[in-house]
Amino acid sequence: MENEDLLPSLIGKNVAVTGTTTGLGHALARCAIVKNAALVLLLNRKSERSERSEKDLHKYLDNGNGDDATTPKTVIKTIDCDLMSFDSVKKAAEQINQEVKSYGGLDVLCLNAGIMAVDDNRTQDGFEVQMQTNQLSHFLLTSLVYPSVKDAAEKRGE
Repeated sequence: MENEDLLPSLIGKNVAVTGTTTGLGHALARCAIVKNAALVLLLNRKSERSERSEKDLHKYLDNGNGDDATTPKTVIKTIDCDLMSFDSVKKAAEQINQEVKSYGGLDVLCLNAGIMAVDDNRTQDGFEVQMQTNQLSHFLLTSLVYPSVKDAAEKRGE
């Protein structure tokens, strides 16, 4: 990873990222791992791409992550989160809140996933696919995990 010194350490921080199968989301998750975050949650639709992404990100655990005896290895977990379904987003938020509870809350929520140039179809919730995926579901996710973000900020004095 280039320019590692530009980012502060994430030791003890918990990070959740939507859309980590490729591109920026994958790079954000990789940065969190390299910077020794305590927990990195990968929020993706259930797919082979999601499984490959998690497997690929695990290799960064072997590049110095947690080598210091006082720094534990980053825990990486995938949580199924289909932004085209409010029910899926609600279940994912519930899982996120449960996962981060023992870590002292959620420090970083990266809302990266998105789609574009798709047919004008409706989701099962009745919204246009791109609008729900790119905006509405991220707003819902944020509102549901906000208590965990607030917990982390209060516990860490931020």
